[in-house]
Amino acid sequence: MPRHLTILPFVLAAACARSEDRPAASAPPADPPPKTAPAPTESWVEVDPAQPLARTLADEAAAATRAGKKPHAYLHADWCPPCVEIGKTRDQPKMKAAFAGTHIIAIDVDRVDPKQVEAAGLKSSVLPIFYRLDDHGRPTGATIDGGAWGDNIPDNMAPPLAAFFAK
Repeated sequence: MPRHLTILPFVLAAACARSEDRPAASAPPADPPPKTAPAPTESWVEVDPAQPLARTLADEAAAATRAGKKPHAYLHADWCPPCVEIGKTRDQPKMKAAFAGTHIIAIDVDRVDPKQVEAAGLKSSVLPIFYRLDDHGRPTGATIDGGAWGDNIPDNMAPPLAAFFAK
């Protein structure tokens, strides 16, 4: 037997022994998970008046339900003082807390066809008004309007809104 073949097992054994003595190569550090903004506790969507209202309500209510939020329709107008105040103050802490867990489907009564609003069961003679919706976008009969809080300031608006949305 040639001499180089007889020493081959010793060379291989030595190479294996040396590789066991070496620390294992460490894996490259994993990239940290991307930083994401916390999901908002409430969401608002303005209805597109060019789209059928009943379909929008159904689609948005279904999306709200999938997201674990409670769907509500909100009738409003630019000329309505309480509506304007809700728009200006809804990012304040008390108002954000009041709207927590909601998905608001905002309907500008001056832009959406009143026949569609009435057909959806949302006709009202007062503004603003919120309607609790079922998972299919139909009103449940529960409402709250601007008469529930007096002066249009967060200290007055937030408590009754929070109580309504919590149910």
